[in-house]
Amino acid sequence: MRAALRLAGDAEPEARGRVLVSLAWAESERGQVALGFRLLDEAEPLLSADRRAVLHAQRAVLLWRNGRNDLALAEYDRAVAGLTERDRPLDLVKALNNRSILRLEAGQVGASRDDLQRGLRIALRQDLTMMAAVIRVNIGCLDVAAGDLPAALGAFAAARPAYESITPGRLPALAMERARALIAAGLFREADREVAGAVAQMGEQGQDHYRAEALQTRAEAALLAGRPAAAAEWAAAARAGFLRRGNRRRAALAELLTLRAALALLPPPGAESSTRSAGATGSQGAAGATGSQGAAGATGSQGAAGATGSQGAAGSAGERAEVARRGRRLAGQLRRFGLLEDARVASLVAARAVAGETPWAAARLVDAAGAPGRLDRLDTRLVWRLARAEVQAAAGRSRTASRELAAGMETLHRYRGRFGSLDLQTGASAHGRDLARAGLAGAIAAGKAGEIFRWAERGRAQALRLTPVRPPDDPGVASALEELRQTRQSLRAAEVAGAPAAGLRGRAESLQRRIRESAWALRGSAGGAAVAPLSAVRGRLGGTVLVAYVCDGKTLHALVVDDKAVTLLALGPMAEAEEAVLRVRADLDTAAGRAMPARLAEAVGSATRRDAAVLQNAVLTPLLGLIGDREVLVVPTGLLMTAPWGMLPACAGRPVTVAPSATAWLAASSAQRPAGASVLVAGPDIREEVSALARIRPGSTVLTGSSATPAATLAALDGAGVAHLAAHGRHEAENPLFSALDLWGGPLLGYDLPRLRRPPGLVVLASCELGLTEVRPGDESLGMASALLAAGTTTVVASVGRVADEPAADVMIGFHRALVAGRSPAVALASVAAGTGFVCLGA
Repeated sequence: MRAALRLAGDAEPEARGRVLVSLAWAESERGQVALGFRLLDEAEPLLSADRRAVLHAQRAVLLWRNGRNDLALAEYDRAVAGLTERDRPLDLVKALNNRSILRLEAGQVGASRDDLQRGLRIALRQDLTMMAAVIRVNIGCLDVAAGDLPAALGAFAAARPAYESITPGRLPALAMERARALIAAGLFREADREVAGAVAQMGEQGQDHYRAEALQTRAEAALLAGRPAAAAEWAAAARAGFLRRGNRRRAALAELLTLRAALALLPPPGAESSTRSAGATGSQGAAGATGSQGAAGATGSQGAAGATGSQGAAGSAGERAEVARRGRRLAGQLRRFGLLEDARVASLVAARAVAGETPWAAARLVDAAGAPGRLDRLDTRLVWRLARAEVQAAAGRSRTASRELAAGMETLHRYRGRFGSLDLQTGASAHGRDLARAGLAGAIAAGKAGEIFRWAERGRAQALRLTPVRPPDDPGVASALEELRQTRQSLRAAEVAGAPAAGLRGRAESLQRRIRESAWALRGSAGGAAVAPLSAVRGRLGGTVLVAYVCDGKTLHALVVDDKAVTLLALGPMAEAEEAVLRVRADLDTAAGRAMPARLAEAVGSATRRDAAVLQNAVLTPLLGLIGDREVLVVPTGLLMTAPWGMLPACAGRPVTVAPSATAWLAASSAQRPAGASVLVAGPDIREEVSALARIRPGSTVLTGSSATPAATLAALDGAGVAHLAAHGRHEAENPLFSALDLWGGPLLGYDLPRLRRPPGLVVLASCELGLTEVRPGDESLGMASALLAAGTTTVVASVGRVADEPAADVMIGFHRALVAGRSPAVALASVAAGTGFVCLGA
């Protein structure tokens, strides 16, 4: 631009003016905002009247960047009025796109969408491919604000190819919008990965304003992930970036994030003031309606997402009072900026800070904040419920507090019901973590078993209450799945051979992104089960004992339920129980399939027995007097979801069923199971096991050798009564629905399972570690086994560790003989699987 100015000189005033307009934007983006305004003032008298419309649009960008939205909107009105599709279609589309974002920030949702739709029509008529993609992204941002995340994520995925091929330098901006949507969905790890890369690229490109927004978004993800210290650091950096540009409006929104982080960092009651809580918090989400991308390099406001901050009523009186003072001051500042919903959130944070100390003052703050409006974000609704509950609890009105928390959980469940993807359904529970924790803690403190049961069920495995959604037949997705199978096979072969594999790895990641994004765009189905009442569960137990584990923050408790009594026992530190689970699983993996010298084998066996005893003492020994010799239904929490119960001495020969929730167990145990034929499938190098099972189950559909492909297996599984899949398997911790069962021609993936129209009643995954799950907030589990349960399979038998081929075959042959003899899956497994990692999941 400077070289162009030298070429134009004074002899070409119109050309010089046009260059000055562009240079003004570039200097402003580099942080020289005052210089940018001076350059525009210099350009204005050089331009003809019809060219000044573009100058108005560029001046609007600079005003917007500085938080002077009212002046910016007036400039955009002048620009739109002076531009025509015939003469300057691209400039008109840019102005409409950017004005739409300002209108949205002003609460003019309908007018914002009108601008975007008009701009999209012009872009399509004029073949402005990139601008059409930008506008579609911004329509997606409107969908995020409206809570329609499937539509938003679908729009972002559809726009990505245009960004990659035309302006790859803008991919970080797209990543930031995706991150905001992922935060709204509760997928904070994925959001952090997206925005971390965007922060780095924006820094390299010198995009100071974008970088500040990306840091703000990263702070939101950190809050939702339960990392308030990191959130405070990133929010402070974002605030500094906005202040450097003179944008006090956006700086105030970043300060709201630091305030919520400060609330989360307050120590719990009774702790020293220097202690910092590691409790999880929700994301800030109150920094504006939506993130949107400006055509002239501008972006709109921060994303709508988040849950509640945790541990709010804790810490010293002085610390709490300081947070409340900051909250009241910030609320006033946000109101002056016209950010009324954000001001409400600041007031609620202030109320939560002092609710335990001065509930009457907190109540006044909550009342002054007012109830959330119809268009307020999920985050605002949940933090309002939590603040009201904390005020009621501090005033001794525990029942009223519980009702407020339950209403918040129901709001979240309706929000979750909009999603058709198990990935999003399970992720959404992160937003309700603190509501559920507060409700459960209150019930435990009151010692009321029925209330404890209700809160435990409200707060876990809520995705399984929803009606399963089968994805539509999509040739593109089917093709991507098939290509991914081949790519993963080629990648494995290259890794084994020591050949270069970077290209294959990149292609696999690209395909996985496409498949996952396609699933995210799936809409939810109305309906689903209510939380099961304790009386219904007890009526179904018969002679089985239900052991439901709950955690009130640090202490593990067990609720022991049978047809006569309900008993609550405190067991000890949750961290010790989870550490014991990890040790026993590590022992399983160490011993599986390895030929060890006798002395080493004995040492490993001794360590395994010792670690199993430690786990039993942490989770089961104190309960044995109540359980006796009866069957057990375990409803775990946290990493207990992945415990190998068959390794515990007290479970040797004892039928144990592991269910994600009592509600899910009741539904599965009452469901009518498919009565189709048995299906036996053998992966490569595994044939003898399936041949033996075919003799036990004559008339079965048997797939071996080259006939055991993923497509043939899926077709056979549909409507089967019993399905046995013997193959090597891998649990993918980073991306659980890409966990794989190796078949001929490629792996069967977790993403294949929702395509089943009639899932089998019983599925046996005779492979390594496919009983493992990613345990998400709200005791939501995600993996191969949980995908089957979510699809409608009532019982899954799988291992939570590695298994050796020969011992596994012996276990499976004995298991099927017991099944054919009429025993239930849990009883059949108990008769043969003691000391292994196999568990009976579901019902």
